Amino acid sequence: MKMTGEISKLARYVLLLYFIATVIFGVWFFLSPESWNSLTGWPEEIAAGRMVGAAFTALAIGSFLAYRAKSWEQIQIFVMLIIIWALLAVVGMLWNIATQTLPVAAWLMSGLAAVFLILFLYIYYQAKK
Repeated sequence: MKMTGEISKLARYVLLLYFIATVIFGVWFFLSPESWNSLTGWPEEIAAGRMVGAAFTALAIGSFLAYRAKSWEQIQIFVMLIIIWALLAVVGMLWNIATQTLPVAAWLMSGLAAVFLILFLYIYYQAKK
């Protein structure tokens, strides 16, 4: 089925919320992964933290650009990317939780990714109707 038309208000709100969440975590992880590790008790992974920060910041910029878009066609690929990213993030984080001793923040991060996965799946399937 072809997806055309305007972007729903819900999609715009979710894109804006996603932008806010990813820009906060992205900039934080990129500029100061040490403070995240210290605050949460996360294992020391400074280089990995900066790479995650860079990825989150890139996704934040993509979300902001999608928020400003005018049609579903302009954001469809981005929404699909976020669905894939969130699915892999949830699976990967749960795998880490199952195989390592991680702080409570791991559950929070997995939960946040799962919430966005559900929201973006809902947006995608609503646009498909």
